[in-house]
Amino acid sequence: MFIRLFKKKHNRKLTIMLIPHNSIKPLRISFSASLLLLIIFLWTGITVSAGYLYSRHFDYWKMEADQTAMKSKVTFFAKEMEKSQEMLEQVKENDHQIRSLLEMKSKNAIIEKQGRGGPSPADARELHLVLTDTLYEMSRDDIARRTVALQNETRKRIESYQEICATIDRERALFRSTPNTWPCSGHITSCFGYRIHPIYETGEFHSGLDIADSPGTPIYATADGFVKLAEWTPGYGRLVVIDHGYCYTTMYGHAKKLVVTKGARVRRGQLIAYMGNTGSSTGNHLHYEVQFRGNPVNPARYLKNNGSQSHKKYS
Repeated sequence: MFIRLFKKKHNRKLTIMLIPHNSIKPLRISFSASLLLLIIFLWTGITVSAGYLYSRHFDYWKMEADQTAMKSKVTFFAKEMEKSQEMLEQVKENDHQIRSLLEMKSKNAIIEKQGRGGPSPADARELHLVLTDTLYEMSRDDIARRTVALQNETRKRIESYQEICATIDRERALFRSTPNTWPCSGHITSCFGYRIHPIYETGEFHSGLDIADSPGTPIYATADGFVKLAEWTPGYGRLVVIDHGYCYTTMYGHAKKLVVTKGARVRRGQLIAYMGNTGSSTGNHLHYEVQFRGNPVNPARYLKNNGSQSHKKYS
């Protein structure tokens, strides 16, 4: 009985009338309720299927777009790393040139005298990607390896730059502390070495240079340093002693007047005294002495010219 009732309900006719606003005869469409249900079911199935297929294709298209974008990013990143590597190679070459000028050796040059090296399997694999224009296929391990290599090379270049700067600063300080200019104008009356003492007429070792000129001739520091002594002493008369560091000391004796005091910082070319005839002296002159590691050395070794010369102020 239920089946008969279901068939009766679904076999009922439904009529749709389309009534135009003009004189055309109204259109009547009749169909059963079961046909309407079938049409609704088919429409629903088609809509759901279309939506499902569209969503799948949309996900595929989105995945393709994401993959294309990722390939572009990886390729761009790989090329930027290549540029960075090239720049670091230029810095490395400049580093070698500067070290050659400064006569510095790198740690590798000290340890290894002969050039060695060569590409690794990973380098060969990356070259293949470059040649085939498939840099986007670079693996995560390759990217990590190249990143670490760039970081290590950058760190080495920074350390090398700091070492070069330290060497330049040290060489500059050494140059400023080396007594390599004339202390005054005049002419040499007694050289470094053995001689007959002009007063006592006995053989002696003369530990400096005697440079004679008129009274009051300015006397200048021959290198940077600090005044270790500035006072009258036996034999030397009024004396200035300057400690330049780097084991260098200079002495300026027989001065008429001192213009620096003990503990003062002086620079090369700075006025420190005036020439005189104090102490064991036979006339106006400067006793100029250079000591290295506590021992007197020939000052002529450090002067730009070994003959007489008017004083030039070097800075």
